[in-house]
Amino acid sequence: MAKLIIFDTEGRREAPLSDQNTLGRHPQNRIQILDRVVSKEHCLIYLDKSKGYMLKDYGSLNGTYVNKQRVAAPVVLSDGDEIVMGNTRCMFIKEDMTDSAAKLVDVSEMAVQSHIRSKIAVDQDRFMPEKEVEDDKQLRGDYEKLRVVYELQRDIGLELNLDKILERMLTRTFEFLNCDRGVILMPDDTSEFKPRAYKTRKPDDKLIISSTLIKQVQKDKTGILSSDAMMDNRFKEAKSMIMQGIRSTMAVPILHHNELLGVMIIDSSVAVNAYTEKDLHLLSNIAGQTGQFIKNAQMAKKIEQDAATRERFSRLLSPDLAEMVVKGLLTVEKGGENRTATVLFADIRGFTSMSENMQAGDVLHMLNEYFEIMVEIAFRHGGTVDKFVGDEIMVLWGALVRHIDDASRAVRAALEMQSAVVEFNATRERTGGRPIAIGIGINTGDVVAGYIGSTRTMSYSVIGDSVNTGARLCSAAKPGQVIISETTFSHVRGEFEVEAQEPLNAKGKSMALQVYNVVRVLPKSTERTDKTDSQETIG
Repeated sequence: MAKLIIFDTEGRREAPLSDQNTLGRHPQNRIQILDRVVSKEHCLIYLDKSKGYMLKDYGSLNGTYVNKQRVAAPVVLSDGDEIVMGNTRCMFIKEDMTDSAAKLVDVSEMAVQSHIRSKIAVDQDRFMPEKEVEDDKQLRGDYEKLRVVYELQRDIGLELNLDKILERMLTRTFEFLNCDRGVILMPDDTSEFKPRAYKTRKPDDKLIISSTLIKQVQKDKTGILSSDAMMDNRFKEAKSMIMQGIRSTMAVPILHHNELLGVMIIDSSVAVNAYTEKDLHLLSNIAGQTGQFIKNAQMAKKIEQDAATRERFSRLLSPDLAEMVVKGLLTVEKGGENRTATVLFADIRGFTSMSENMQAGDVLHMLNEYFEIMVEIAFRHGGTVDKFVGDEIMVLWGALVRHIDDASRAVRAALEMQSAVVEFNATRERTGGRPIAIGIGINTGDVVAGYIGSTRTMSYSVIGDSVNTGARLCSAAKPGQVIISETTFSHVRGEFEVEAQEPLNAKGKSMALQVYNVVRVLPKSTERTDKTDSQETIG
């Protein structure tokens, strides 16, 4: 089955292709591309029975590019073609090698293995020190290892596509050794070993291998050399083996620092006892190098995924928390739970009228500079950025990670934000920019916190009356003020100098709210601690 490998802001994902595949930003497309530069209905990948898979652009504004060429008319796609739409890069795979191998390789309990002639422990490219070399045989063996490593390294190079690596390893194996069929098996999501790559000298030549043989290689982690099945009386009834004409088989583990990554099996029907122990050593060396290439590909994929995850959550969380998500110390799942959290809202006073008299580019530049400062302060105090709405920013404490002094952290952050705005204005005035003023509202209370959205796009947020109350306090705050609720004040009493305000009649509230304007940090208050009383995940 053909597929599309998609690289976007969410990382790497795969999408199997049917006969008709619309791509675009709208969720009704068969393959949705979450990219603002991509059109709602961007392009079509469809199967032409005579030509194969083709791509047609739907007249998108920013175009569709195949191998860096903009598509003007329908084009035929070839295996490995690069497709670019906006900021999203895709790779077309003509046929999934895993599916192809599965069709031609049958792992059966009914199949039998040939008589085991010898086993060898896999020597993972260990070379004897010069003083320990006693004969030419050892020197020749070491030379052969180096030759194989050199040839394979030169062929594979910096390739990190696992399917291509396995395909080339089998191709090289056929050059090094006389074989008719070869297969590489790797564990799937259930840890069951399945064919991942397959090569044969004859088209569509099917291979039947014994599950017992695979299990033995897995268990002992040793290379196995088998002789002719037809010459062993025990296997007289093994018609499948006889029909294949298998006369010699080798199976070796693919290891990396004793970690079993897969199993490589080759066979030959050229002659009885076609392989020797020397051949088994050679195949083991190839498998050892394959293990290194597989591990490199896996590490590269993990680095790519970690980078995407880190980039995604660095917009939401402080750098230390984003790193915890990457390392798996905090999991990101859909769902939510009840929490007690402190919510901060801050927005620019008179922003609408101010922006009407500014160029759109200047407004955007000003907001980006302003938010950069606000986010840095929020992160410094352990806050989690929930969202930006126009000129408003919403920050949380106690939702994703709970601290013993979340309310205090929020108020300290708010005061620092107000001080930062003064410095921000001084810089703007020197360059002819207009000064801004912000109002901040803070409330502490019960919320429902969690990741909301689809499995592909989730947004961390909190909902509840406490959130609405925080927004109302922000609306009531005058320029330069930090207004906190009674519940927040109860958590920070004695730490800050406050001024009681007139009770606030907030929308949706039957009773007026007692609120306070925070003036400054009291000298006797202690500095916040970085210690968390819990680091809990949502979901």
